[in-house]
Amino acid sequence: MKGVTYLLLIFFLLAGYGSIAQEICNNAKDDDGDGLIDLQDPDCQCHFNVSGNLLQNGSFESFKNCPTNYSYDQDQGIINFWQYATPTSANVAEYYHNFSCSNDSARVMLFIPPELPLPDGKAFISIRQFVYRKPNMQETDLAKVYVSQCLQNPLIPGESYTISFSSARFQSNDDHEFKFKYAPYAVAIFGNADCNAVPFGSANAISNGCPANYSGWKLLGKTTVISKGKWIQNKISFTVPSDINVIAIGPDCSLINPNTDLADSTTFLDFYIYDLDDLHLLPTKDFHFTNIQNQDANPCAADSVLHVPNAPDASYQWYKDSIAIIDATESSYHLPENNSSGNYNVRIIYPDSCVVSETFSVGINELDKLNLPADTSLCEKDTLILAPALKGVTYQWNGNSDATIRIFRQGVYDITAFNANGCSRKFTVHVRSQNCNVYMPNAFTPNGDSKNDLFRIPETVKINLNKFSIFDRWGNKVFNTTDRSSGWDGNFKGAPSPPGVYIYLIEGIANNKKIQIKGTVTLIR
Repeated sequence: MKGVTYLLLIFFLLAGYGSIAQEICNNAKDDDGDGLIDLQDPDCQCHFNVSGNLLQNGSFESFKNCPTNYSYDQDQGIINFWQYATPTSANVAEYYHNFSCSNDSARVMLFIPPELPLPDGKAFISIRQFVYRKPNMQETDLAKVYVSQCLQNPLIPGESYTISFSSARFQSNDDHEFKFKYAPYAVAIFGNADCNAVPFGSANAISNGCPANYSGWKLLGKTTVISKGKWIQNKISFTVPSDINVIAIGPDCSLINPNTDLADSTTFLDFYIYDLDDLHLLPTKDFHFTNIQNQDANPCAADSVLHVPNAPDASYQWYKDSIAIIDATESSYHLPENNSSGNYNVRIIYPDSCVVSETFSVGINELDKLNLPADTSLCEKDTLILAPALKGVTYQWNGNSDATIRIFRQGVYDITAFNANGCSRKFTVHVRSQNCNVYMPNAFTPNGDSKNDLFRIPETVKINLNKFSIFDRWGNKVFNTTDRSSGWDGNFKGAPSPPGVYIYLIEGIANNKKIQIKGTVTLIR
């Protein structure tokens, strides 16, 4: 009995150990079993400091009056400088919370308790998105909550800005088991030139969808967050497309698929909530992040070296698409010649803090996909696509320039292909003209005299054969082959076919394009 008890004790200890395993941020493994690896996991977050703000009251500490109940239908501006951007029937007190207000504090901690302490101060906001289960649901059928601010100064077109924020999904009365702890949520920022564009949509509507459904609103940027029930600091960087005087922050414009495994009407099936706090909007240059540089002066080199400043007492870990690159632990990382395409970050660990660099994207060099022939042929009175259209690639040849090359005559073509970075590859292609008409026999005599006994494709016909089929006048297939050298001997299922007219079909590739040839042949006995 003592042995059984001892084994059970070991079992529970091991089970408990497994349940509290921590994510290790540099081994490309899911150590805590939550489906998130390395930088994908909030456990590997590094907090960054931000000073300055184009937003007023970015931490929501300044407010007009305490939320005391859930009936603030008319007071859409309960937070100073901010406004409830969606004129729905939802109550304002559902989105603004301040622990300086005793009644609101009690309600919040009962129904949607956040992690304490808050990222900044005693106030935060809740963002809600409803999910409607109905056939043919449109995005405008979703009630989505946004907060908005008219900026003191407009955002300048063409300039790059970054908005940083802390956000989280927490356990709530509607998700008391915290079943959706790892559910991702979208934080999006929209802009408009007209401050009077807020609130948008129909007054007291059950649903209005996202701001992009309304005149003048533009999606500036968005990101997807997984918080695991903890406050996560994140950011969205964007380039301003036009004058922006007012912003709205909340869900993106996607549809939310309902989760159908819960039955009651006050669950994640109907809505979800995430919280925001400590917002900072600044020109991107004013955010002090570590930027990765390409050490190679030639961006067109087959391989190159990425690096960040070498800091004393710091250690490094490089990541590709948020997954650790094993043994990449120096301030520089040599990209592999093959399979280097992806998004790279480096995590710099100091004795008392860490920082994750801005993402450095390495794209696929489209020029590497080009494989132009040295020699090819062109059918008389035809067009040949000599170089295909590729994203970001332009061609110069024989005094011409375009995104693709179509030729109409034979000759020698000197071609230079350029990508968006100014890298280039050169080709010389010799093109000859030829008569591509296909001449097939119109009769054959399978009588065993070794003269014209087979009906087949003549050797003079230049084709890569895909299919050669023959049919009788009732549509029955009497012969089929993919062998270029094979032909029909006039028999079907071992018996001679009757004399008469038969239909043939040839499919294949000739002169770099698909062809299909149909005709008739007479079997004579």
